[in-house]
Amino acid sequence: MKNKGFTLVELVAVVAILGLIALVVYPAVGSVIRNAREETYKDQVDVVITAAKEWSVDNATKLSDDGSVYSLPVSQLIDEGYITNDEVKDPRNSSENLNGNVEIKYNSETKSYVYTYNDEPSKETNISLNLSDTIYANSKKKIC
Repeated sequence: MKNKGFTLVELVAVVAILGLIALVVYPAVGSVIRNAREETYKDQVDVVITAAKEWSVDNATKLSDDGSVYSLPVSQLIDEGYITNDEVKDPRNSSENLNGNVEIKYNSETKSYVYTYNDEPSKETNISLNLSDTIYANSKKKIC
């Protein structure tokens, strides 16, 4: 009577072949995932910059045209309702939001504002915000 099972050598050969296939495919799949996360991150930054442009239209008096940089934190855009938490999830670490700043600077050559996203939150935000605006913002926080 003949056995209908596989021999140990056949099973080892199949496992070895599957291991070789995994070694070849894994780096390619990892690269595709990294590229997709990076593209999603760029899309998220575009959403943040678009929200900063909307914010700057509503708060034009806070911006100056003397070349100084206004640092607008993403958290402020969320607090003021220009974007939601779901719109700024960091695809590189899905448990966190983007927490950088949009730096707004006036370009005198093009006579327009330039928006750049800085992923590292600065220690000194809203550098061009005047004292009365700061007092008003702090008093609003205490009331709510």
